[in-house]
Amino acid sequence: MEILSIDLLSYLACGLLSGLLIGAIGIGGVILVPLLVFALEIDIYQSIAASIFAFLVSGLVGTLIYAKRKIISWREIKFIWIGAAPSTLCGSLLLSSVSKEMLTLLIALLTLASAAREFLHQQTNSDNHAIVIGKGKLIFIGSATGFLSALSGTGGPLVLIPLMLWFSVPITIAIGLAQSIQLPISIFATIGNSWSGILNLYIAIPLATGIAFGTYCGGIWIKGIPTSQIKKGVAFILALIGIAMTISVVI
Repeated sequence: MEILSIDLLSYLACGLLSGLLIGAIGIGGVILVPLLVFALEIDIYQSIAASIFAFLVSGLVGTLIYAKRKIISWREIKFIWIGAAPSTLCGSLLLSSVSKEMLTLLIALLTLASAAREFLHQQTNSDNHAIVIGKGKLIFIGSATGFLSALSGTGGPLVLIPLMLWFSVPITIAIGLAQSIQLPISIFATIGNSWSGILNLYIAIPLATGIAFGTYCGGIWIKGIPTSQIKKGVAFILALIGIAMTISVVI
């Protein structure tokens, strides 16, 4: 019983840490799978399935917040969801057939990309103007985001935001779209992972609980505190994690 309690607290702590970073500075979901795999030595397939299940919470909270601020662009998210839903399901069904080494390398590359984005980030236009992107491109962006997210255990923002910025979408709208895409990704990935038998709710539920509290507390904690230096520090940690994961595959 004591061991079970320690495990539950460990999962809760991982979710809490990830949620704190998500709520405070907008990045943090990417650390969840590495924490589970390397710190707690959880199987990578179960780690991915549990993490993406937990992101349903952050996606729901983020969508509500940005919808309340009238930042969510519903026309665009409709087509992004159309692309994300089937590709996420396909990615989750393929997950168990991909080698652990390939999954580790994919997560490492996405982690390094997240770190690089923070290091190279420049102030972008935040005006809430209309997006001029065709339906086909939006569906493609959703498909790519859903597929890669299902294989890496990330909720969607890590892939979607750089793609949106590539098309010169204002950062506030891009973040709003990234929050809402977590919903179909989490739902359809969970369906696929449950079908494949790799979703462990004993891990997933504490993670989701930790993310819920962490996201809320992180949003309160960061008020009035400059985030630039914190983001650079987190980016440095992400870079170390990505390098370590890459080395673990190569060696």
